[in-house]
Amino acid sequence: GSRSARRNWFFRPWALLGGIVTVTTIVLAPSVPLLLPHIEELPEYQFEMADIEVNAPNRWVPQTILDDSLREAHLPKRVSLLKNDLCRDVALALEAHPWVQKVESVQITGKPALRASLVYRHPVAFVDTSVGLYPVDEHGVVLPPQDFSLRQIDQLPHIRGVVSQPLGGTGAAWGDTTVQAAANLAALLAPDGDLSTYWQRFDLVAIIAPEIDNLAPQPEDLVFELETNGGSRIIWGQPPGTDQLEPSVDQKLARLEQYLLRFGSFDAPNGPYRIDIRLFDSISLQPLRVTR
Repeated sequence: GSRSARRNWFFRPWALLGGIVTVTTIVLAPSVPLLLPHIEELPEYQFEMADIEVNAPNRWVPQTILDDSLREAHLPKRVSLLKNDLCRDVALALEAHPWVQKVESVQITGKPALRASLVYRHPVAFVDTSVGLYPVDEHGVVLPPQDFSLRQIDQLPHIRGVVSQPLGGTGAAWGDTTVQAAANLAALLAPDGDLSTYWQRFDLVAIIAPEIDNLAPQPEDLVFELETNGGSRIIWGQPPGTDQLEPSVDQKLARLEQYLLRFGSFDAPNGPYRIDIRLFDSISLQPLRVTR
């Protein structure tokens, strides 16, 4: 009857083959991924990390910034673009470099390739200390001194009078409000890194910071001076942004422009002088006795 018919159907060749395939699939299913090639290992997805595309840095940043970042982070030289967290790992490696202020993005492009967009730090001055010179950006972040040549040291403003030493390493803030304020003033006197705008035209040689042991002084306690090549001292006063009781930055710069236009030099006619531009109604001029 029906029992005999079901037995005859099961032993037909195509039905028997289907059953064998089904059983084989169930038994071998866990092993199938092991038998197929890993897609990450395919040649078309392999990428040389040295070929990462990075936006062009400013002229101060060393050309080895990418290689240095990858080496310090111990990242492999060759990876798959399908590797988990690849963009994050590269971003963290680049962000740790002292010349990188910010990593805006790291993404895989359609080439395929890896592209990073970075915001670089710009040096604005060297801080002269008892143990050496330290380059800083406008926020008072310390940059690697070994990345500067002797010729470049003379191409930036110098900050003198600082009594503290950096609290952290390169890529970290100095940790002294006086240094941060002086660096901000240096950036103002060389807008966009152009020293010819004010610094060179005023014939300046250094920013003189008040010698304060306190790492977080009050703004009114910070009185900066500008020293000229001829030895004159221009009393600038409080740092930019904290000088409500003094002429504004624009007013101070305008006074320096007027003085230079009238006398041709801050050391003429019989300098050096102490020149105080903080008064609202005039400029105070006194002979400066220089002992050398």
